[in-house]
Amino acid sequence: MEKLKLFKGNFVLKIFILGLTFMSLFFVFDTWEVSFNQYKSLENQLKNRTQDLNELESEIEFLSQKIEDLDDPEKVDLILREYGYGKPGETIDIFEVPEPLTPIEETLQSERSKSFIEYFVEFIVGTNGE
Repeated sequence: MEKLKLFKGNFVLKIFILGLTFMSLFFVFDTWEVSFNQYKSLENQLKNRTQDLNELESEIEFLSQKIEDLDDPEKVDLILREYGYGKPGETIDIFEVPEPLTPIEETLQSERSKSFIEYFVEFIVGTNGE
């Protein structure tokens, strides 16, 4: 009987320790997956922000170079000529590039709607399927 009580007490203790171990391992692995997903999410955010930072730094460098170019009179002259300004007494010819035209073959092959006159002639002549 003593052995049965001792076995029963040890058995309950072993079940309790086994359950406690299982629950702690379950908690660790369950939170590990969430933590790993959060880590990946934060890593992606870091990469995106680093890329944005590099783009902003290159833009700052470009704008700083443009500001430095404004101190050089020759470069200012080139910049003003790009925008259509000239020196006094100078005439500047500005040419507008015409819009591209559709080739005649493509225009003739495309479907077009009938004009009012064509509808009237078809009505008079009776060629609209009647």
